[in-house]
Amino acid sequence: MHAPFDRIRTELTDIMSAKPSEVSTGTESPAHTLKIIFYHLLTNPAIITKLRAELDTAPTPTSWATLEHLPYLSAVIDEGNHLSFGVTARTARIADEQLTYTPSSHVTSTTNKGTFYKIPTGTPISITTLSAHTAETVFPDPFVFDPERWLGDEGRERRKYQMAFGKGGRVCIGIELARAELYFFTAALVTRFDMKLFETDDSDVAFLYDYQVAMPKSDSKGVQVMAKALA
Repeated sequence: MHAPFDRIRTELTDIMSAKPSEVSTGTESPAHTLKIIFYHLLTNPAIITKLRAELDTAPTPTSWATLEHLPYLSAVIDEGNHLSFGVTARTARIADEQLTYTPSSHVTSTTNKGTFYKIPTGTPISITTLSAHTAETVFPDPFVFDPERWLGDEGRERRKYQMAFGKGGRVCIGIELARAELYFFTAALVTRFDMKLFETDDSDVAFLYDYQVAMPKSDSKGVQVMAKALA
């Protein structure tokens, strides 16, 4: 008789326990991505000029749905995720059945081409986003901030290798919150302020330490800017 109520209580408990994880996920990781985005925007005038021109076409006030359909803004966000690496620590997956792995066409080792591997049940499997996002067969010049790599048919194909939020059924629970933050924050600052870097260089955003997210040198003060409102 109490089974339906027990099930509802269990589901509500699961939802409540997931919320802190969702909120925490939507803070540090997107904050780091925004640092990467704005450092590279402010060191590449042509990129921020092109982005600002596209954003000027969006209605005011705007919506997330509108911003998501702006191709160059989406490309800038994708490139920020590409170079921020998302969660950098290995997150192992364990299958309850035997798996067959066939290397993709992007493998560089000739010994792996045309072969496949049987992975026994219960084997932990993981990969780092650093390895995935710096594979030159997928991302030429992987450490160069290049939004153009996400445009057109090749860009759409490349998105399946984007792992900043994880993949599959275990994808980051806070992905939509984080994406909304990235779109709104980037659009708001680019359209409202003229910015210049202040006492900031490559070492302030370079991946030096793995603290679940990629972190720069310990004495970095982050990305500092001087800003004035646009007329």
